[in-house]
Amino acid sequence: MSVKEKIIANLKGYSKIIIYDRIPNSMIAKTISYVQKSFYYILLAAVVVFLWFKFDEIKYTLQLFSKGGPIWIFLAIITQIFTYLCNAYTYEGILKIFKLEKVLTTRELMESSIVMLFLSKIIPSLGISNNWFFVSILHKKGIVPKQGLQVVVLEVFTYYASLIILMLAGLFYLATTHNVTRFLFWGTIVGIVLVIVITVLVGWLLGNHDQLHKTIAWLKRNFAKFSGNKDESMLHSKDLQENDIESAIDVLKSKIKYLFWPTFWQVAMFILNSFTIYFLFRSFHANQTFGTAMVGFVLAQVLSLVSLIPSGIGIFEGSMVFFYTALGVPLEMAVIITILFRGLSMFAPIPIGSYLYKKLCSSKELDCCKKI
Repeated sequence: MSVKEKIIANLKGYSKIIIYDRIPNSMIAKTISYVQKSFYYILLAAVVVFLWFKFDEIKYTLQLFSKGGPIWIFLAIITQIFTYLCNAYTYEGILKIFKLEKVLTTRELMESSIVMLFLSKIIPSLGISNNWFFVSILHKKGIVPKQGLQVVVLEVFTYYASLIILMLAGLFYLATTHNVTRFLFWGTIVGIVLVIVITVLVGWLLGNHDQLHKTIAWLKRNFAKFSGNKDESMLHSKDLQENDIESAIDVLKSKIKYLFWPTFWQVAMFILNSFTIYFLFRSFHANQTFGTAMVGFVLAQVLSLVSLIPSGIGIFEGSMVFFYTALGVPLEMAVIITILFRGLSMFAPIPIGSYLYKKLCSSKELDCCKKI
């Protein structure tokens, strides 16, 4: 091949990169930004309208809360704290599979869990992008990104597996304790199928070598933009350029038999979140069972996975209200419980996550991203 032919070939290849890498991402970013803003305004308007028309019912509900609610709120806060401990144990269990359990302490894993929850509010990506921060943490501890990605693959798998387990448990609960409507039955079935489809999608994103490298490239770009440190050594690690990075399917085949305890802790985390909601119901003297709290939460969690909005804002809240009212919860009660739960599980950790993010990233060992 002549020099001229090589130059033409390189230009063609570069043009393909430009077309694939920049134009679609720009369009996707604008679309996501527009959808986010629209949802925020729609959600705000819906809350204002609801408060206007349901003022008397809300006032009565708050009066019930004053008769014993603070104790149950305290229990709800405690269960939320323990969700981070369960998340830390999930990662600890996965790290044990690779003989890396001594790399991070339980406290560091808890702090990382809060930070990853904080980052999940920024970039919606089926639970993948916030795990990229964990890959960065492991890299600064001397773990190659290739192995960090294996940890992430197993964590994502246990997350989706726990959702399927809890939806099956919820279906059994509805069948044995409720007069299950056709809607709730098919809603649960669709939820199970949806999680399976999402699992397959994530498996595709990380499952074949060509798409795996495209996914890694996307994560590298977005994490670098967010952190403000494009020179981070991990982003240019040769380990991420190699062709022998294991696909998600290969990792699961070799490690799936060791995933009982990590999956157990994922299930425990969802159960603790359900207890948080149950305690919130009790704080308003609502006669709702734990099973009702769990089913509504898990189904809403599934729908929020496919949202373009970080943390499924709007989708999650609407789904929780929708499913709880379908389960017999009064509308005003469902709305209040949903708002309180989101306050505890989503908005309260944001300032803490921001602080821990700066703390972890400013330390000498974890100098991964100096800006936020």
